[in-house]
Amino acid sequence: MMATAEHAPDLVTRDTLVDLTDLLGAASCREFVDNYVGLWQDRYERLRLAVISADDDAAMDVVLSIKIASEMAGAQRLAALAHCAQQRLRESGAANLSSMLGIIAVCGQETMPCLLASLD
Repeated sequence: MMATAEHAPDLVTRDTLVDLTDLLGAASCREFVDNYVGLWQDRYERLRLAVISADDDAAMDVVLSIKIASEMAGAQRLAALAHCAQQRLRESGAANLSSMLGIIAVCGQETMPCLLASLD
């Protein structure tokens, strides 16, 4: 079940970025986040195409990619949506993710600039 707006995780969890910076160093953290942001459109498009074609394997691959990379980058709301998509995919297949595509797209569009701004 998806969280309601008032109970949704933060778009970006700054503490995760601080931990990643401590682990990797500032330059490597910035590079990771830049790469994450740069790959967002491709990941979303792969998800959209997998859903349209009802390709469960491709959908699971991209959902896991979004979830894990989002968790690492501190994009908690997007990670939570990907987790929900993963559960729905297991229960009823890729075709049943179509109702989530819009919210995932909007969340991604809101998250990417917020994530970049968190590094400044």
